[in-house]
Parts: sequence; structure tokens; C-alpha cells
Amino acid sequence: EVVSQCLVHDHGHHHNAHNHKIDMNHPILALNMTILSIAIKEGLFWMTKKAGEREGSGLMKANAWHHRADAISSAVALIGVGGSILGVKFLDPLAGLVVSGMILRAGLETGYQSVLELVDAAVPQHELDPYRQAIIQVEGVKGCHRLRGRRAGSFLHLDVHIEVDPFTSVSAAHHIGENVRRQIHQSHPEVAEVFIHIDPATPDIADVRENLEGTDKQKDHGCSKNSDSLFLAHKDIDKTVSDIFSSKFQEKMVVEHITPHLLQNKILLEVEVSMPPDIMIRDAMLMAEEAKKEILETVSNVAQVSVQLRLAKPSHTNS
Repeated sequence: EVVSQCLVHDHGHHHNAHNHKIDMNHPILALNMTILSIAIKEGLFWMTKKAGEREGSGLMKANAWHHRADAISSAVALIGVGGSILGVKFLDPLAGLVVSGMILRAGLETGYQSVLELVDAAVPQHELDPYRQAIIQVEGVKGCHRLRGRRAGSFLHLDVHIEVDPFTSVSAAHHIGENVRRQIHQSHPEVAEVFIHIDPATPDIADVRENLEGTDKQKDHGCSKNSDSLFLAHKDIDKTVSDIFSSKFQEKMVVEHITPHLLQNKILLEVEVSMPPDIMIRDAMLMAEEAKKEILETVSNVAQVSVQLRLAKPSHTNS
């Protein structure tokens, strides 16, 4: 507006017509005001653009390009003044054509991003790398996969599967998931919500991996054992294991607790047994190995058995 006031002065009336032309009596003033306008509008562009990127606001980014368009329009006015001084008249329409193309391109890019936000388009995977790094750094997280994100306005919604120790408790795994949620919110305020799925990580124990891979090769590709059959095995597993110990190690081992873990459709057992306080350590370890072999041969879908030994409290008789 300031530039227009400086460039257009002569308002003569000829046959009731309104005539606009560049006042060439003050070309230096016109050039200075045009350069000042360009500098101010360009500064506003960068300030608004950085604020929009910081807040994740598409509206602020669009407003920044509005300042840039004003700066370019002032540049066109500068070219027009320069062309009028030099007598090159075609520079003004040529510069106007260039400005129109740049404004059209900025409008299309901003509109495309706005449409993606409206339809909840997925965030590209390379933009999710900072969130993936924040998740991996949380203590207790063994890995993560299926990390997805979608934008809702200036906010972001994440969905991720984290991997934790398969032998950890449900409460501990839930605590790890809450730590992941807290870490993301603290390091990335633009994230409005995080949907976390907790998966068991594959153990790093060589024999467990071998057992899991070996049993997976024996599956029927058309229809493997479903979750119902595994549930039935889980339901009867306490009785089967207890029968093994009571029939073969009745006087030496007493089952205190059985903890089954389900991993890749296979069962990993932790069996806690108590033994007499006067038993030899070597004998206790031999019986534990024999019990593990018996369980693996008897119970189906069991990939590994861990027998935890503890000494029973000595009995006191009242005299």
C-alpha cells in the first residue's frame, strides 16, 4: 500500500477518465520505499513460517506465504519502477506472470497439505524416526514395530507396538508402556495421543529360539493349532505337570507354583518346586533335569521348561 501511494500520484481527469501513471519526478523515493517494503514482508515471512513449523499449524504457514507473496509483489513493483526508468516496458507484465506462478504453486502445496490433514493421511515413515528413537530409549523396551502416525490439525496421533521381556509380569509391562507414553509426551508436545500395544520379545536364549523355530516348521500351513487348543492346554497344564512330579518325585519334589508363558503359539513353563533341606545340590539338579525332560515329552506345545529349586522349611514337631 505504501509503495502504491509512492508510485501513483498523478490523478488527472481527461474526458471524465481516471488516469494512473508512475511519477518519475521522485524515482529514488519510490525505489527506497519498495526495497523497505520487500525487507519488512520478507522478515514477516520467516518469522511466521518458523512459528507455524514450531506449532505445527498449517494456517500460520499459509499466512507466512501471504507475506512472501506481498514481498514478491513489491519486488514486481521494483522491477516495474526500474523498467520505467530504463524504458523497458515489458518487464512489468513479465514479472507479474512469474509472481502469479509462484503464488499458484504455494497455494497448491499448502492446499495439498491441508487436505491430507483433513482426511487423516498417514505420516511418512521417515518423519516418524524421532518418535521411534524416543521409544527405544525407554528402559524395558526391547524393540518396537508397526509405528504409525496420523495428523489431526496441528496435532499427531501415534500407534505403536512395543516389545518387552516375555517373562515380565503384566503390571511391569503396563508400567513400561506408561513410561513410553510419558517419554513421548515430554519430548514431543505435538503428540496428542499414543496408542501402545505390548508384545513379547523373542528371547535371546539359543535353545529357546531353536525350539520355537523347530516347532513352527511342523505346523500345518493351512490350519495350525488355534488359540482354543492352546487355551485348553494351558487350562490342563497345572494338573499334568503336578501329576508328573507326584508320580515320579513324590518324596523329593513338591510343586509350589507353575507359571506358563505363551510365545509364538508355544508354551514356556516356569515350575517352582520345594525340596528337603538335607538334599544334595547335585542330586537336586539331576532330578530337575529329569523332570524337565519328562515334561517336554509329555506336555504338547511346550518349547522350554525352567525348574526353580528352593529348600522347604524344616518341619518342627511339638514334643
